[in-house]
Amino acid sequence: MRRRDQLFQNLHYWGIGQMNDPRTPTVSLVIPVYNSMPYLELTLQSIERQTLGLDAIEVVAVNDGSTDGSGEVLDAWAKAHPGIMKVVHQEASGGPSRPRNVGLEHATGTYVFFVDGDDCLGPEALERLVAMAEKNGSDTVLAKLVGVRRRVPKAVFAKNVDKADLSKGLLYYTLMPFKLFRRDMVEKHEIRFPEHMRIREDQYFVAQAYLHSKVISIVGDYDCYYVVRRADEGNITANGIDFGIGLGQADEMVTLITGLTEPGKLRDHLVGRHVKAEMVDRFDKRFVDADAEERQRLVELARPYAERWINPAIMAKMPVNEKLVAHCLREGLTDELAEVVAWQLAGRPGKTVVRGAKAYAAPPFPAADSPEYEELCEITGSVIGASPRRRVDKLAWRGTVLDLEGYAYIDQVDTRDLVTEVVLTQAASGRRLVFPVEHVPSPHMTVSRGKETYDYGRACFRTSVDLGTADGGAALGQGDWHVSLRCTAGRLSAEGGLGSALGGKVSKRADEHAVTLPGAASRKPHTVRVGPRDTELVLQLKQAPSALSAYAFSFGWKAARAVRKRIDWR
Repeated sequence: MRRRDQLFQNLHYWGIGQMNDPRTPTVSLVIPVYNSMPYLELTLQSIERQTLGLDAIEVVAVNDGSTDGSGEVLDAWAKAHPGIMKVVHQEASGGPSRPRNVGLEHATGTYVFFVDGDDCLGPEALERLVAMAEKNGSDTVLAKLVGVRRRVPKAVFAKNVDKADLSKGLLYYTLMPFKLFRRDMVEKHEIRFPEHMRIREDQYFVAQAYLHSKVISIVGDYDCYYVVRRADEGNITANGIDFGIGLGQADEMVTLITGLTEPGKLRDHLVGRHVKAEMVDRFDKRFVDADAEERQRLVELARPYAERWINPAIMAKMPVNEKLVAHCLREGLTDELAEVVAWQLAGRPGKTVVRGAKAYAAPPFPAADSPEYEELCEITGSVIGASPRRRVDKLAWRGTVLDLEGYAYIDQVDTRDLVTEVVLTQAASGRRLVFPVEHVPSPHMTVSRGKETYDYGRACFRTSVDLGTADGGAALGQGDWHVSLRCTAGRLSAEGGLGSALGGKVSKRADEHAVTLPGAASRKPHTVRVGPRDTELVLQLKQAPSALSAYAFSFGWKAARAVRKRIDWR
């Protein structure tokens, strides 16, 4: 409390300015401001438009030595909105940490939200964020970001999440401070922005908040916060930072994480994010283009951090290219690292090597083609997980017989020994029926990428499956049957849903055999049924007819009288 009293004595501010003010705002908006004109006016306008209502909002703006009139704009806004804004004027500190910390000292709201002086809030942002926090008892709520002339994380905001898991997914990959924080949690754990950091200070604050939050939620269904890259490049983070300084600051993050977590899944996931973002991803085209002396300097800078940060569990979760970069950094292999990065930039050319039931990436440098590098280069999981490349070029019915033509292959694996099969899986029981296909010579499928030629000459296939006798001479059992293609090369096998793309010979017209259920006129995915009119056999396509570019279908026996109308896919 002593520090707060000193701040009130030493700093000039407008607005309510009374410690005994009876109003308890729901949200305190803390705005660090440094030469933010003319963007600041838009920021303030977005606050005025908040549907939460200004009576529930407290604005604490800290003018960090602006010389462009930003301070005067803040003072004018405070006078125009008495009881809403506090303006603190202080000498320039050189970064956002000090003004944000000062703003926290003045904040009195139940929640606190940090807003930069050149960004904007969506009108319903605070209302939705508070509702999410109140619903779930959240200590931290992520606000969906929109980038203006800059990139922002997107995947993490795919949907609303009541209770997010910090130990997996992309949650920890968004460390910007534009979130709703429960102020009691922030004060209890004395979370502040490190004032010695010029950038990444927000990561330090947010990481602590994440780790101390009992519940973390995400508002992903509304554009809450617009992150603006200024046309004059005035944002601090737009100006870059020395690689060595960046590594040192990332090391502080790793130290923080290890101090707040136990060894295991959570710690490895969080540290792995910094290994990727602050180290591995930094070795890009600029490293390849640098001279030998500069390359050596960069590797020597990174090596001690790589040795401290990266353990076997973190390595095991990396894709092969990142794994090889990490290995080269840990071992100080400068020339090999340059070859790995060049290989990655070229699209990781080279044929996948199949040995037994395992697959290995083509070695990016000669020494990698050795038993020592097998574990680093293994890609079995990613090959199988990616499913085979596949397409349906022809789909036709003859009574209960389904004729299929198309292609399927495992990417970057020659098809000389390829065996392709059609697999029917009963959804309810998981029971599987397997049918062979006839491989059709397809020399036109062979492709060249750089210096490598990939022989996909057995990729094309054709087959006919009689669904009336498919189950040991009997018709398929009751219920849905999902269809997939399985490709096997040696003992390596990959499987994926039949028909991932629309081929040239697949009719888009729904003649006598295509019907749809009520409500299917909408563009949202729905069930389209295709089958012979004189039988009860149907083919379900979970895809809108106006966008029939990807099949995800299953077979089932359905009553023809359930049909309501036909559709035309032209």
